[in-house]
Amino acid sequence: MVTLDDLDRKLISELQKDGYRAHTELARRFGTSKSTVTRRIRRLITEGVVRIVAAVDADMIGLGSSAMIGLNVDPKHIDSVLEQLAAKSQVHMLALVAGRYNIAAIIAVPSPKELAHFVMKELAGIEGIRASETLLALEIRKVPSLLVI
Repeated sequence: MVTLDDLDRKLISELQKDGYRAHTELARRFGTSKSTVTRRIRRLITEGVVRIVAAVDADMIGLGSSAMIGLNVDPKHIDSVLEQLAAKSQVHMLALVAGRYNIAAIIAVPSPKELAHFVMKELAGIEGIRASETLLALEIRKVPSLLVI
């Protein structure tokens, strides 16, 4: 486990808003030197605490229909189902979960027609899935891959 201090947390918060933010601007904002900011960000990246990545607006690239899908899977098929779903480009988040379902997925597709195809054809073709529940996302307000600390 990596210990984060107040400056680390502030830097992470600012990088989540804009990963291109200049180190000199961050240093000025937090009352420290550019070299300190650069060293801290480099350490956070090297230690695997953060990754600087591009966040994609699904609507802007034609993936306007998103859904959360809960899957009830036969326990002996869980690993296989996870592998098959992970290989599908429509699946953007995949988790083994506890509760009513044992797998949860977030998918993004171009249209409701594509969503119906994914649920009725793609999922139906995977051995071990006993039941699913699809929740259509009407509006995305927070990107699931960002952890705010």
